[in-house]
Formats: sequence, structure tokens, C-alpha cells
Amino acid sequence: MTAGPEAIHQLAHDLIRLGHNAAVVYFPFAEEFKTPAPYIQYQVPVVKYRDIKGELFIFPEIVTTFALKIKHAKAAIWWMSVNNYTCVRYGYAWRDKLRYLKNVVKGLRPIGGLQALRRLEHFAQSYYALDFLKTNGIVGQLLSDPIPIYTSASYLQSLPERYAKAIRSNTILYNPHKGKKVVQSLIAQFPNWHFFPLSGFNREQLANLFLEAKLYIDFGHHPGKDRLPREAAIHGCCVITGLYGSASNSLDVNIPQAYKIDPQASSFLDNFKKQVNLIFADFEKCSAEFSDYRHTISQEQIQFDDQINQIFSVPAK
Repeated sequence: MTAGPEAIHQLAHDLIRLGHNAAVVYFPFAEEFKTPAPYIQYQVPVVKYRDIKGELFIFPEIVTTFALKIKHAKAAIWWMSVNNYTCVRYGYAWRDKLRYLKNVVKGLRPIGGLQALRRLEHFAQSYYALDFLKTNGIVGQLLSDPIPIYTSASYLQSLPERYAKAIRSNTILYNPHKGKKVVQSLIAQFPNWHFFPLSGFNREQLANLFLEAKLYIDFGHHPGKDRLPREAAIHGCCVITGLYGSASNSLDVNIPQAYKIDPQASSFLDNFKKQVNLIFADFEKCSAEFSDYRHTISQEQIQFDDQINQIFSVPAK
């Protein structure tokens, strides 16, 4: 029940909506599963694994070795999270390598590394992933999922009125599973600020929390174009990130550079304090600086449709 599986259901749903045949195959393939309740809304058929000519299987990057076992159908990898494949956590390099080697031993990573995957089709959820593939000599195509619900035309039309009614507090929202050590140090350093963890909330509850707060922070490793920063921004929140992964470029997370703060810099605490004080003191001005980011997010479904039509208009080679 994470962003990756939901993105797969979104893709299948939109493929069908745009006139293609699509279904979801759950794994392990030998077991039978029912569609999780939150994904029933996508109305995607579930079929059993069938490696036959004429099919195209799109695997997430966490099971790349499954794609290499395809004999009759065609196979592609959808890179939604670079770091879930590389196991890089930006802590100790030897730990990253050990995690990766363990996955090789378990059969979850190919022995030949990325070179073993070159004959497959490759789709990238972010420009970060696209650049990762290019750096390793692999040509990929952008297939970037929109955030669910919040980018529908009717929802976007409702936001101006909700903005006008919103009463925001000096609250700092964060995902307790992202950049945990950094956030814990900030909470300890600034005990007078109200930090609030986002965990266990449905989309309606999240929307209300975003509309009631001024800031969302994310110092995680941004393995793909993460959803919570986009969800926070579309509801008017300011967003502060670190410089890892997709947050390191201006295409995936196109927020002003002043809102991207390096936790490893000696000036980190001072820079963070300064930026947060600016947001709390003049929220309307700071929030307006995210207008380009919000516009980009609002266009995600349109762009996703265009990407689907471009990629799947002819059979994958």
C-alpha cells in the first residue's frame, strides 16, 4: 500500500481509458490476490501471469530479475524509485553495497547489474531516473505518474475556494519515514515549533491537514518524484527539501532554490531557521513563490496521458 503499487494501478486504468488493453498481475505469481480496497476505484482487471507472445509486461524496478525471465512476451522496467534498486541511502557506502549484494543473492537484482537489463524497454517516473539510466548507457522514456485525486479537473477547480477559507497555523508537517534523523534533530533543535507527523491519514484527511498548515518538509532521499511534496504544494503549503535524488534537480521538484537546504552543510540549521521564519512571518508571499511548481503539478494528468499515447501508440520493440 505505497505510491508504487498505486502508480501501477493508475497506469493500467489510464491505458484502458485511452483505448488500450491492460491488466494488473500480482506477485508472487503462484498466489491469488484481491485488489486492495483503496485501488478498487481504478477498476483494473486482475489476470494471472501468462508469458505469451503479444503481451508486454511492465515490471517495477524492485523486481528487475522477473523481467529477465520473460521468454515469449516483451518486458519493460518502470523506474519509479532509483534508490530502491541501487539500495543507496546516503549513509554509509559500505552498507549500501551490502544491501545491494544481499538482493543479488536473493535473486532480486541481476548478476550482471544494469548491463543485463539493456535489452529491455525502460520507462522513467522522474528526470532523476531518466538521467540515472542515461548515465548507465540506457535510453529511457519519461512516464511520470500524476498524484491521484488531487490533479483531477474538478478537484483543481475547487481549490481556490478552499484556499480562501483555509486558516493556517505555524505547523511543520513531515513524513516520519523520510529523512528521520534530520527531522528528529530539527525537532530537538527547535522545541518551540510545532512539528506534526503525517501517518495513517486518508486523502481527505491529508488534504485538510495541508490546508491547515504553512509548511511541509522532506529531507528523505527522494528516490523518485515523491508524492507528498506535490500533495502538500497543490494545497498551498510551502515545501522545504534536501538535495538528494529527484530533489537535486529543478525539473522534478521545481521549487525556488532557497527552499532546498543541504542537511550536511555547516550552515544547515541557520538556513533552515531563516527560511521557516520567513514562511511563518509572510506566508502569502512565500506560498506565491511555489506557483510554478503548482502549475506543473496541475498539468501532470494531461502530461501522463500524452506520454501514454506516445509510448504505447505502437507495439514496444
